[in-house]
Amino acid sequence: MGVPITLDTERNLIFNLNVLEKCVEKFGSIDEMLNKPLNELATAKWLAVEMLNEDAEIWNEEHPNDKKPLIDEKKLGRYLIGIQAIRELSTKVQEAMLKGLPEEQVQEIEEVGKNLIAAQSLKNKELRRKSK
Repeated sequence: MGVPITLDTERNLIFNLNVLEKCVEKFGSIDEMLNKPLNELATAKWLAVEMLNEDAEIWNEEHPNDKKPLIDEKKLGRYLIGIQAIRELSTKVQEAMLKGLPEEQVQEIEEVGKNLIAAQSLKNKELRRKSK
């Protein structure tokens, strides 16, 4: 269940109805949430914490004598050392969100993401060129 990730312990990023509800509360609508770029570090971090805590709460209900601690954004940030770890988290958050969607929707969302990354890369190159 969910997308596995190792932090302080083996955890899972779970995107279920509970997490979706929190996203709608934060972003106002499902469309706004889906249009929020996950390459924004604060968005990915917030969403990851919600998913990780959903996993911990499920685990704790099923294992009352072996509880998994909840995590906050600051603690999550301590576990992510280096750019590669941050990229991996962002990729896994997106994977957890897309899990369960029909294949054609997943492909469409991935294509939009690739286009956004390409556009951002061009923008960064242009800014670097202008600053020289």
